[in-house]
Amino acid sequence: MNQEREYYYSQMYTLFWGIFCVVIAQFFYNIGNSLIEAVNLLGSLFYGVTLGIFLVAFYFKKISATPVFISAVIVEIFVLSIFVLYQKGIVNISFLWLNAIGALGVIILSMFLQSLKTKAQRLKPDV
Repeated sequence: MNQEREYYYSQMYTLFWGIFCVVIAQFFYNIGNSLIEAVNLLGSLFYGVTLGIFLVAFYFKKISATPVFISAVIVEIFVLSIFVLYQKGIVNISFLWLNAIGALGVIILSMFLQSLKTKAQRLKPDV
């Protein structure tokens, strides 16, 4: 295939892709902010814990994997519990706070569990 033909195909592909994107954008325009809010709400259930895991990995090198994993599981259950309580009207908190709760929860609980692990290893007699 020569270069002119490839160039023509790339132009046609770009044109059709642009038309497709405009049509899809017009379709989702009617959905409006509710779609964006739904995506943000769903993301808030998991993004905070994920961010906490990455922050521990980057900035707290002395914390091992096991405390981080246990912290992530515990904090994720806590975040989901807060969300269920919010859905039932028991707790009045914006779903955006779930990100901060998840991230800080993983960091703080990982530090605590690592300190317990370190103390337990120091108390363990050498065999």
